[in-house]
Amino acid sequence: MTKKGILSLALSGLMAAALAGCGGASGAGTAADSTASQGASTGTSASGEAVASGSGETQTGSKDIKISVVMHAMNSSFYTTLADGAKQAGKDLGITVDVTSPSTASDLDAQVNLIESAIAAKYNGIATVTWDPTGFNSVIKKAEDQGIPVVGFNQDAEDCGTEAFIGQDYEDAGYQLGKYMFGTVMNGKGKYIVASCGPTDSALEAREAGIKKAAEEYPDVEYIDTIDIGTDLDNAYSVIESAYLAHQDVNAFLGVDVFSEAIGNFINAYGLTGKVYGAGFDLTEGTLKHVKNGDMQLTVGQNPYLQGYYSVMELYMNLADGADFIDINTGAQMVTADNVDSVEPE
Repeated sequence: MTKKGILSLALSGLMAAALAGCGGASGAGTAADSTASQGASTGTSASGEAVASGSGETQTGSKDIKISVVMHAMNSSFYTTLADGAKQAGKDLGITVDVTSPSTASDLDAQVNLIESAIAAKYNGIATVTWDPTGFNSVIKKAEDQGIPVVGFNQDAEDCGTEAFIGQDYEDAGYQLGKYMFGTVMNGKGKYIVASCGPTDSALEAREAGIKKAAEEYPDVEYIDTIDIGTDLDNAYSVIESAYLAHQDVNAFLGVDVFSEAIGNFINAYGLTGKVYGAGFDLTEGTLKHVKNGDMQLTVGQNPYLQGYYSVMELYMNLADGADFIDINTGAQMVTADNVDSVEPE
């Protein structure tokens, strides 16, 4: 990533520094926390969407700060983990954090409207997932013109105007997945298909680019196609099934998103374990089960809880103390059969 250059920080050290600068607030700091949303109240946003808020007392005198967190989807445990991190930060800091999301996943117009509503409601800061390459540029500029900083998390289009990005280095994570699958699992040869829930999403394009970069190091590895599996696991299964029936010489399906779980579902149902390999992203319960059972050989985590948490933390520290924004790389956690038993679902 080129935007300001990702600063690969030790997250525990950043947490200590952040909490020290926020009057000693305490709370989450690991993606394993399971109580992130306890104590959060619910209400309604200006647009009528469901809202979850976390608020409390503050030691810094900045309790009037209000932050809007605008998600792009909430139809997966991964997305609710992002939201939980943001809400917990609000509780720990003693400020208001409202989380909203379109009713349909990745509905650009609806998400932009939610950001517009946050601007109109005079939130002090906004955190959002800018998954479209250019679709958020105008509304982010509008927020900037009104003195409202916007931070990107989970996905962030280059040059969209956000102050910072909190999330994974997507191309590097895709490269690491590819290196492991092509080298360690496939022994440098075979054919693969990429499965993506959004082939035009900037972050998923970057992961796919990383996979293809790794493939260049193996002359006997061949790319077949990229398939659009959508955001429903049943639909994803059907698309993967059709791709397999059309290319029964394929050796691996490589997912680039949270719906990679469907790869394991298909491999297991067709009795292809050990014959066709699978890999993907994120630590859902289903995907981790497939790694344990051998239906998939790898999944890559990205710490969604921390992405939500630090997006709120960065906005707060800037608004309350004038701290500079920085990009934070939340990492690529490689989960295989060797370490899956020690990993908690997200």
